[in-house]
Amino acid sequence: PASGLRYAWLVDPPEEPDPEAADTRLRLRHVIDPCARALDSHGAYAWNVRTESKYAPASVIPDFHAMRNFNWEGVESPGLLLKDLVIYEAHVRSFTRHPDSGVEHWDSQAGTFLGLVQKIPHLMRLGVNCVELLPIFEFDETACPRVHPGTKQHLCNYWGYSTVSYCVPMQRYCARMPQKEEHRAARAVAAITDFRTMVRELHRHGIEVILDVVFNHTGEGSWGESNWFSLSAIAESHYYLLSQGYHTNYTGCGNTVNANDPTCAEWIIECLRFWALEMRVDGFRFDLASSLCRGADGQITPDPLFVRRLTNDPLMSHVKLIAEPWDCAWPDGYLVGQFPSGGWVRWAEWNGKFRDTMRRFIKGDEGMTGEFATRLCGSSDLYEESGRGPCHSINFITAHDGFTLRDLVSFHKKNNSANNEESGEDNNHSWNCGQEGPTKNAEVLELRERQMRNLLAALFLSAGTPMMLMGDEYGRSQGGNNNTWCQDELNWFSWEDCAAEEAGLMRFCRLLISLRRMHSDMFAREDFARSIEWTHETWDDPYNFVSFVLRAPRPKEPANSTLTSKLHSSAASDAGGSKVSEDGRSRLSDAGRSGIAGSSAAAGGSGCDPYKATSLLVAFNAGHEAHNCGLPAGSEWYRLMDSHLVAPLDICDSDEDSQLITGDNYVMAPYSCIVLKSWEDPADSFQYEDLVLECGQEECVTEELRRVARRSLREELSGE
Repeated sequence: PASGLRYAWLVDPPEEPDPEAADTRLRLRHVIDPCARALDSHGAYAWNVRTESKYAPASVIPDFHAMRNFNWEGVESPGLLLKDLVIYEAHVRSFTRHPDSGVEHWDSQAGTFLGLVQKIPHLMRLGVNCVELLPIFEFDETACPRVHPGTKQHLCNYWGYSTVSYCVPMQRYCARMPQKEEHRAARAVAAITDFRTMVRELHRHGIEVILDVVFNHTGEGSWGESNWFSLSAIAESHYYLLSQGYHTNYTGCGNTVNANDPTCAEWIIECLRFWALEMRVDGFRFDLASSLCRGADGQITPDPLFVRRLTNDPLMSHVKLIAEPWDCAWPDGYLVGQFPSGGWVRWAEWNGKFRDTMRRFIKGDEGMTGEFATRLCGSSDLYEESGRGPCHSINFITAHDGFTLRDLVSFHKKNNSANNEESGEDNNHSWNCGQEGPTKNAEVLELRERQMRNLLAALFLSAGTPMMLMGDEYGRSQGGNNNTWCQDELNWFSWEDCAAEEAGLMRFCRLLISLRRMHSDMFAREDFARSIEWTHETWDDPYNFVSFVLRAPRPKEPANSTLTSKLHSSAASDAGGSKVSEDGRSRLSDAGRSGIAGSSAAAGGSGCDPYKATSLLVAFNAGHEAHNCGLPAGSEWYRLMDSHLVAPLDICDSDEDSQLITGDNYVMAPYSCIVLKSWEDPADSFQYEDLVLECGQEECVTEELRRVARRSLREELSGE
């Protein structure tokens, strides 16, 4: 009977309510339940709608019986290991909101959880197996007072890094939200049901879900307004870091959550349990995670209470944990390679040093070869000492906050005037390839295309866990805006533009991901011991040229079989975790430490036969000169990829299509990357095209997912 009932907390209600507050909620300081499962805010139909009544939602009691009745249809999480992930960072609204998305029932489903469901075949075909979604907890997109300087239209809090309610899915991403007030009970479960539907269908098709969560600050009091109340009205000093009674700002957003207060830490973990256990997400990426390591005095602590509690929570031992290891305080807040372990080797990190190094090397900054090699091999300098492996380095070159891949090679300076504010990073390590912004210069355009291929190659041919940005597969541009937090249309994925690159960059990206997957023993690593032979002549030349050979070992008997068994039987290891011993090293990762990243390991070591091992020769010529790449003797080398060549010659669909290279050298064009392969066993000859979706299967999968998106709430909750 209580389903759909609005409610609020009254915490020390004032004896004399504010007479100037027109809204009763504000007059009596109605407090949003910090663990509410639903609010009375609107659905997708009301995105960024401004009215005289400002956003001030009340909590709503959902139909818990209906929530329990959601039909998961027996679908389980893919349960992938961290090392095997290929992460795709995406924004729910951006992915399908463009009018060219082709989403069925576009008016109601474009830009929603169900809209994303309809586009799962694109993710499958691309070869990604994990989506990392920008914030999907309820936020107020209207909490942005700025207008576009040209159109004079209201800008919006688009990315969503200002959370209102931490256990409520963003209701403007809900397509099945009834608009009529009399349907309160259905409204209260609609967003949860749509989100679960999305998770179930992603899991059904082999794709995991990681949520970008914002526990470093809240949206409470943003822009100096108090339209709603929550944690600050309950126990401000327990939930927020204060200094002399004032909010601290280690986050750049006006407040900082007091994550290591016992009360606050337990609340955060309760929220995470809801998403991990009831909503079945596979992991969390913690925004500005360094702020979660600050004690009551604001200082970074080496063993934060929150990190330790979360890491050792028995109910979430299967969950993947990823830190953005910095906040807005420099230098103590920069924890790349140093994020606290909490007692287990579980935490992966966004590797900002990988991003900066790859950008600088590929654009030709001198003297980068050593640093490039270290990042390429998994950043052992950052992760090995703490017992972590290459997989704990989340490698990325572009992300939501910064230039897209195309803008990285098209703009030297940011172009953020549309934000109507001064914002965005100035030091982007970008290069416009000779001309700023849009151009018709054929040589500049060709070089930009080549550089995009080089950057993608650097990402996917590195040891570590790769993450790519939504739209980079076709070269999406934001016009040089590197901080689109308040932009709507500028963030949209264009499906027509993507289709136009089907035989170009999209194909290259898809086949490159497939090449990585088919040679996962060389790239998807949990340890730093791998057979690598550096073949370029010197490390001292400031010119950026590197070449190396990776050999796939052929053990005479299964290597580290006991270790492998332990890894697969441990719930923590499924999330990339292992116990830390007293000396700070991982007990599981000590095995097989025969070498470190950046060093040369003897070919064919550890019981391998070097004459039968499959080998890849990879070389990067990141400069303006043609350069010889020596071919190791004793093997036949076939070209799989040359980023200098135009499609379809830039990358092969299969090993059978590769071209035999004769002679002792391969002449590499300026600013190019090559991959050559040598193999003898026919079983090591791979097909890279259409590995996930077979010919004709994509249409069938698309239609089935559209049928899922057509279901009513009643059908989804009753299992009809």
